Amino acid sequence: MWKESSLLRWFLRILSKKKNVLFLPKQIKIKKELLTMRTVKYRDIKDLLSVEREVYAVDIPWNRTAFFMELSSDVPHLYLLVESTQEVIGFIGCRFESGDAHITNFAVRPRYQGAGIGTLFIAEIKTMAKQLKCHQLSLEVRLSNKDAQRLYRQLGFVSKSIKQDYYFQDKEDALDMVFLIGRKEE
Repeated sequence: MWKESSLLRWFLRILSKKKNVLFLPKQIKIKKELLTMRTVKYRDIKDLLSVEREVYAVDIPWNRTAFFMELSSDVPHLYLLVESTQEVIGFIGCRFESGDAHITNFAVRPRYQGAGIGTLFIAEIKTMAKQLKCHQLSLEVRLSNKDAQRLYRQLGFVSKSIKQDYYFQDKEDALDMVFLIGRKEE
């Protein structure tokens, strides 16, 4: 009995500390389909893992524990997903800390890539970052992921540096990219 109650107290303490940023659900139309964009909840983790398995053929970046810890974090954060009536189509995660809006995880199912969902996700993160007085958005992307790099550049991100052996599974390098908030091109 003691173990159960102390585990429950620990879990409730974590939930009471979390600082997710407020986002109201909205309807969006993509490919003649009405979709919903809303915040991620704990019950969505299995669906996020499904998206990752489809997007990243071999090594999925995050496991269930990583998502749980991120959603439970006391660092201000926003995790959004887009869903149809049948499935989660994509998601994005961002932490807001020390003037930086850092995109931690981002994936869209391949059949929806190129439809504008990624652009909508980044636009929502930019809007929230401005409201929270962040001066930049940042992210890392695999050097081999040229499609994602092209999208980020189209959205105003620039290359900052290369992080050697960044990805744990295969030691691939990452391109560190930033978007400076408040530039005239916005």
